[in-house]
Amino acid sequence: MGRLDWMLMILGAGAVFVIVSFWRAHKRPNFDFNAFDLIMENDKVSRLALWFNIAGAVSTWVIVDMQMKGTLSEGMFGLWLGAWVGPIIAKLVFNKVDMPVPGTITTTKMETTETTTP
Repeated sequence: MGRLDWMLMILGAGAVFVIVSFWRAHKRPNFDFNAFDLIMENDKVSRLALWFNIAGAVSTWVIVDMQMKGTLSEGMFGLWLGAWVGPIIAKLVFNKVDMPVPGTITTTKMETTETTTP
């Protein structure tokens, strides 16, 4: 019998912890969380969302494993960071939608926006 792979055991325990946490939050009646929203789109399982979550988990697993083995380079970490964090930052910075002020009606005409208070 070979040595125990501690990295595999830690990552496996982490995955179990995350799954159990999602399941407990999903089952709690007063908590507005549905774990299936992570993979659902229009009340159907989205293949894209499912593969996106799997790819994120696997690539993160690889990055952590490479770090633990001492083989993670700055370039590889930069690629991972750009692939997973970059789109989130881009959406936050470049896709802002201002929330309407309560008690106002916003209408859009051609290329102008008018805001009126009822």
